[in-house]
Amino acid sequence: MTRDEMNSEMEKYYEDMIGFARRLIRLPSVTGQEGAVADEILSEMKKLDYDKAYRDEAGNVIGIISGSGGGEHVFYNCHMDQVDPGNLDAWEYPPFEGILSDGWIHGRGASDTKGAIAPQVYSAAYMKKAQIPHRGDIIVTAVVEEEPGDMWGMRKLIDSVIGDYPGKIGILILGEATGLNVYLGHRGKVEIDVRTKGKVAHSSAPWRGENAVYKMRPVIEAVENLGNTLPEHPFLRRSSIAITNITCSPGWLSTVPDICTIRLDRRFLPTENRSSILAELEGILQDAGIQSGKDGFIEIQKYDHTGYTGLKESMELYKPAFLTPENDGHVLQVVEALREAGQKPAFNCWDFGTDGAWVATELGIPTIGYSPCEEEYAHTPRDRVSIDLMKKSFLGYAAINSALAK
Repeated sequence: MTRDEMNSEMEKYYEDMIGFARRLIRLPSVTGQEGAVADEILSEMKKLDYDKAYRDEAGNVIGIISGSGGGEHVFYNCHMDQVDPGNLDAWEYPPFEGILSDGWIHGRGASDTKGAIAPQVYSAAYMKKAQIPHRGDIIVTAVVEEEPGDMWGMRKLIDSVIGDYPGKIGILILGEATGLNVYLGHRGKVEIDVRTKGKVAHSSAPWRGENAVYKMRPVIEAVENLGNTLPEHPFLRRSSIAITNITCSPGWLSTVPDICTIRLDRRFLPTENRSSILAELEGILQDAGIQSGKDGFIEIQKYDHTGYTGLKESMELYKPAFLTPENDGHVLQVVEALREAGQKPAFNCWDFGTDGAWVATELGIPTIGYSPCEEEYAHTPRDRVSIDLMKKSFLGYAAINSALAK
């Protein structure tokens, strides 16, 4: 089938695909409350005659379009949760109405990643409806609880899909924002608390205590200086460190605090890891004259999950860096398929992190991103997705399916 023939056939599905995306955006789904969105995706998959459509114990959605057998399987993924809309007065369009205006669908989650869920779901179904031959299965998934950043939803999905699914997964394609370019990876991320310990005293006589905030001062200065010396990468750009919060306790009036805590957001390259990052911070405490484990403490933070299915689990807020090579055979196939579909994808990387880090680093599966969504709108009151890019991604995903699943 030629590109023009595919475009002509796909036009029949545009209205339904766009309507599906708008319905998803109208369903609020902050982390842990994705049930209605999961129901909507499952309902659409069944309406589109997926060979299998189900959810796992964590509430992740899995849909499968079966191939004829003998080929590698193509694995698609988006996430269902979205961040809170925040100040509603800052929005030009209401965040949960899925308004269609000026060639865009507006609303919270449109760019992250509900605007990509729709074309992923529809492009896989199109392969079956158009009877386009493919040997490998097309696995379309949507995970819960991506936003916290510990990849919990993806880990549970892997347990339920990869562990039991027969055959080889050739590639994972994320629907995280790429603007129709091909993204190859991102820096890692870890959330760390650093605490200094002092001695409580009445603030009318501060010399009787030891102010934990003052003890934190050289640590803060050293963290700022560290940020100016961190390594750079020609593709993934630069490692970074940022203090995102500072608190002290007990926080009472007329009281010198005995605990001060700073929260660090540390982004890192594939050449760095948990051990090297913690060693940096241990060195900062030592240089500040603070004895680690006695009057200074460093701890990777955890997130306590309570899924919409009732599943509860705690997970470290640690996400590794990854970079899929440009010359990987699967990547070359994707780029060639997109070019044959009339697109001109460039390589890039995300500034933020994704659930793909778990699949790329723990399973060794080539992992990339291709999506109609755009980074600049994610987590902002201008959240939106281009209808034109959604249509083009529909064609792009179908072209990828046809090339890879052979």
